Amino acid sequence: MEDLTDAQRLDRFALKYAHDSCQVTEVRRVPHDSLSGYAWSVRFTEGS
Repeated sequence: MEDLTDAQRLDRFALKYAHDSCQVTEVRRVPHDSLSGYAWSVRFTEGS
């Protein structure tokens, strides 16, 4: 996932949330206390 472009990450997460009628607007890497040291922050809007 780290080696994908921003547009590719948006597409990848958009597919995950598409079934809930959500539009992914931002995906970014954020620090996190996990084994990898980071997590993915996903911002999206819900459709009607």
